[in-house]
Amino acid sequence: MASLAFSLQKQQRYEEAIDWNNQALAAARSADAPPLEETILGNLGFLYAELRDFPNAQKNSAAAEALAEQLKNPADEQKWLIDLARVQLARGQSGAAEQSFYRALKIATSLNDNDVAEKALLNLSIVKLEQKNLDEAEKYQRQAFDPQLEGENLARWKLNEARLLTARGEFTKAISSLLDQLHQTADADKQSHNVRYLFRWYIQAALANAYAAENNDAEAEKWFQRSIDTIEEAANTMKHQEFQTAIRDNMPVFDDYVTFLVDHKQNEKALQVAQLGRARTLVPDDDGLRRPVNTQAWVASIQQYLRRNHAVLLAYFATTQDCYLWTLTGTQLRLSRLGITGPDLDILIDSYKSAIQRHASLSESTAAKRLFQILVQPALDLVPKGSHAMIVADSKIYSLNFETLVSSQGSDHYWLEDVDIQNVSSIHLLVRPNRKRSSTRGLLLIGAPAQADPHFPELPNAPLEMESVRKHFSPRDVTSVSGRDATPASYTNGSPGGYKYIYLATHGSANAMEPRKSAIILSPESNGTFKLLAQDIISPKLRLNAELVTISACEGAGTDVQSLEGLIGLEWAFMRAGAHQVVAALWDVDDAITPQLMDDFYDQLKQGRSASEALRHAKLRALKAGGKYATPYYWASLQLYTGS
Repeated sequence: MASLAFSLQKQQRYEEAIDWNNQALAAARSADAPPLEETILGNLGFLYAELRDFPNAQKNSAAAEALAEQLKNPADEQKWLIDLARVQLARGQSGAAEQSFYRALKIATSLNDNDVAEKALLNLSIVKLEQKNLDEAEKYQRQAFDPQLEGENLARWKLNEARLLTARGEFTKAISSLLDQLHQTADADKQSHNVRYLFRWYIQAALANAYAAENNDAEAEKWFQRSIDTIEEAANTMKHQEFQTAIRDNMPVFDDYVTFLVDHKQNEKALQVAQLGRARTLVPDDDGLRRPVNTQAWVASIQQYLRRNHAVLLAYFATTQDCYLWTLTGTQLRLSRLGITGPDLDILIDSYKSAIQRHASLSESTAAKRLFQILVQPALDLVPKGSHAMIVADSKIYSLNFETLVSSQGSDHYWLEDVDIQNVSSIHLLVRPNRKRSSTRGLLLIGAPAQADPHFPELPNAPLEMESVRKHFSPRDVTSVSGRDATPASYTNGSPGGYKYIYLATHGSANAMEPRKSAIILSPESNGTFKLLAQDIISPKLRLNAELVTISACEGAGTDVQSLEGLIGLEWAFMRAGAHQVVAALWDVDDAITPQLMDDFYDQLKQGRSASEALRHAKLRALKAGGKYATPYYWASLQLYTGS
């Protein structure tokens, strides 16, 4: 199986190679064959990296490198270090990448392996280029040069050289070199998938940046657009949706283009381009996501929507060099440069998440206070108290709950106390013409399942939680399934498309490596199945038209952050299935406080409040009650997602 996978890999049939390698890996582990396991892990790391599935690539390459070191196999260790470092660099972990490249170079030198040494040096040159340390970048470039360079190493050397020429202001030479390189990749039938698409993208992006630096705006625009088309072509060659998403989201397709437009004061078009890649997985066949329409008309439609809904929109875009915020009201559009790089923002968000998990109080939430200053303060005069704020996040910003950010306007307080918040996956989906509301009615209530696995014990307060929701509906409008009857089939065979409200009170399981295998945990069926998977929820046979789906389960929002698509998991699945709004959890839901929260939430919905207003009311009540449950860990996990 491993040999078959390697043969498929050589034919660039990467998805099939991954499938066979995963089967081979299970067999190798069962047979206790560490050397074979190491090889398979390393090949998987390479394959996932080629398809831009960076979490799986990093996991497998790191495991292969560690096993090669343990087995005292330096020839393999250096290879896996190169693969690991490339992923680290692509994910903004430049310090870790530099260390890994150095380690690979040291091993390659000791083994007299010129090929791996050249790879390490060329990639170190890229690291220094991105750090704008041109002298160091050129030093590594010179060390890597060899008249015998060929294949990938030669192509990478030429690309580095052109980027250095651009950085040194020698635009004519850089552009001539890049056009020549592009010509060499034109014969697609004889080139690998990587050369055909991804390497072509690198050349086109470098061309766009060279023309931009030369102030040839028309050519820069042309090549930025062509680079976007190339990634779209690459994604369309993938059979599996997850790899299509990975290629679109994990290549910095729009970063330099957005920066170019911002630098040229084209703030509206910059926002439009920043939105182009979003929500592809939610509505993959929507032509409106493919190409920008007239920019002025598009902005006008957004502002009309905001006026009609008395709302303010905050849209974010993070790159390795900068972060941007567009604030839109019914009459204004403002762009703010936030003065922080994407990697530095990620570190701050990790600190914030750690404080949440420690049950930090208001006075202990220093990261939340700093995040408010960076992400919200620049827009605060346009988002007064009492506003309806709509957040379009980006990258790791998706894993924030803005309600928990700490405002210092007056005495320190959570932003929840000033505004109600909705999270939006895409401006396009938010403002497109509303689809017709169906005649759906009633509540599908599933929860309090029997224990199916020791990892998911029975939830003692789930029956109380279900009752706290059920009492706000007429008995004839409620279909309630609990205990041993609450199986995956109770959802899939329960005609969920016929309900206005769907509520799930149970455990959830997020799967960062395979987000479509994130699951609602229910009672076991006769065949032992107890997971309602995200991939089941999005089945065309289970199309929804629910006004609101509530997933009262741990990490229902997901844990796999795609830079443009956001958190791919259960919330995404219900949105993809057609739900208009979803309430889902960013972290563990506390079983003790949820019944009270949901009682208040559904009571407010019954009184005619919007979902965002109702959820805010419930959270404020928990916050102001004080005591143990006043920290964000307890009241802020569940948040509202809208705009399917």
